[in-house]
Amino acid sequence: RVLMMELNRISSHGVALATGALELGALTPMIWGFRDRNAVLDLFEAITGLRMNHAYIRPGGVAADLPDGADKLIGDAVKKMRVGFKETTDMLVGNGIWVERTQGIGYLDLTGCAALGITGPVLRSTGLPWDLRKEAPYCGYENYEFEVATRDTCDAYGRFLIRLDEMVQSLNIIEQCLDRL
Repeated sequence: RVLMMELNRISSHGVALATGALELGALTPMIWGFRDRNAVLDLFEAITGLRMNHAYIRPGGVAADLPDGADKLIGDAVKKMRVGFKETTDMLVGNGIWVERTQGIGYLDLTGCAALGITGPVLRSTGLPWDLRKEAPYCGYENYEFEVATRDTCDAYGRFLIRLDEMVQSLNIIEQCLDRL
């Protein structure tokens, strides 16, 4: 379950980064974001038979064991995604145009997040390291080593950096899952 949930986190963050980049006029990061998401959807299809809405995770477990060879497919995809994430990081982190279009934009501080019930990367961009996987572990997350990504910028740039960091942490967790199979 943890492996599939972390793959799903990568897919979700990939879409967030891709569509955010597109809104800001950055076509290459959009293409790369969907490339990474498609890599995850390919894995979902290989494991469950469906790319989306596969109902694989069930109360108490999963619908079936991983098919033969899935661990190699996942390991290979992790290696490729590490390269892809680095490309995105190298292109956008510190990029003057990207920073100008995201830094100080969409400001929402801790008080605002609390008032609106905001969680996830938006909350963690206030500097609060709140992540249920650490605070109230479920599905065995307490057995995995990972860092909770935070920033204290309260803006779109900080949330972008958090998503990049979380995607790398997800790859680390996936590798730990593969080691435990």
